[in-house]
Amino acid sequence: MAPIRIATDCSGMEAPLQALRNLKEVEYRHVMSCDILPAARATIEKNFPDGKMYEDCTKRKHSLAPDCDLYVAGFPCQPFSIAGLKQGFEDDKMRGTIFFHCRDFIKAKQPKVFILENVKGLMQKSMADYLHAILQALKRLGKYNVYYSLMDTKQHGLPQSRPRFYIVGIRKDVDRGTFEFPKPIKMPSIEALLEPKSKRDDLDALPRATSTTAVRNVKNLEQKYGDDIYKVPFIADIDSSVRRSQAMRGCSPCITRSRASGHWVTTRGRRLTNEEMMRLQGMNPTEFHVAVKEKQLGQQIGNSMSLNVLERLFARLLPAAGLSGKIQDRWANGKAVEVLKATRGKTFKSVLEVPPPSAGRKRKQEASSAASKRTRC
Repeated sequence: MAPIRIATDCSGMEAPLQALRNLKEVEYRHVMSCDILPAARATIEKNFPDGKMYEDCTKRKHSLAPDCDLYVAGFPCQPFSIAGLKQGFEDDKMRGTIFFHCRDFIKAKQPKVFILENVKGLMQKSMADYLHAILQALKRLGKYNVYYSLMDTKQHGLPQSRPRFYIVGIRKDVDRGTFEFPKPIKMPSIEALLEPKSKRDDLDALPRATSTTAVRNVKNLEQKYGDDIYKVPFIADIDSSVRRSQAMRGCSPCITRSRASGHWVTTRGRRLTNEEMMRLQGMNPTEFHVAVKEKQLGQQIGNSMSLNVLERLFARLLPAAGLSGKIQDRWANGKAVEVLKATRGKTFKSVLEVPPPSAGRKRKQEASSAASKRTRC
């Protein structure tokens, strides 16, 4: 069977390619990535350098792009997010219209299968018109059977609350009629993914923060939950306002781009590390080359699709389109979590070393900062 040619848009840190790499039964060939953010492109080129790289899918001539069998895109979620303004296609920054460029790519290249991902806000009543427009635009292509479902990371083998809306398309001429969305499976203990407890842990510690919000939220945890927070892990979004701060027992609240510093772990007295956040997204940090600064990596992890969800989709979607034989569901049989558990105490395959600024460069930066402050005043 020929390797599956995969292309992605809004590629981020290439969760689809990481997921395919984990599926040993599948041969694939990376043909295309695209992301408007330079940091995302740096991550992709360091980890998956083979595909053609595009910077902006809105300016690409789709007919000249590489042919593909599998197309995956996580078009921007902000226009449809509950946390945002929910402007949909009228988003001020035109991010809502990215979907139509993804649709046009599908029309031009006619991949055998596609997956589109967005936030659960797309299923809210206020977004009904936009969801209808998206589904109708895909169905009007006339070549695809279109399926959709809400899938939550914590229902598919990882302890992170991350509901996302997935749209799957299978070209009618290859659809064998066997595709079904995966059924929920048991959530493992979060301890399997956290670093082991150590003498460095300080349960009385408070976060280092320029804002008092994070400190106040940590102090509120014991008042609200008592000593339980030191016996079992509560993972808390301490960077939200005091009123909206959320803590979950044995499960992480959604890891997002705006929470790049990591949620608070009560049984460790610290924030989640980037390695832990990657595991909670199903990613193996020991197979990953870090090509960006620490904060940028945290943002990319928060923007990413969850690998467990993608793998479970691929295991059903690819055979349904005749692109592969039977694929083992590593999350249902527990093998995927065992692999991640074995990475505890280990770190990334390689890490970008950012040299400190030279004295001259440092003085220039300070002068620039001072000039900026004068302008604002």
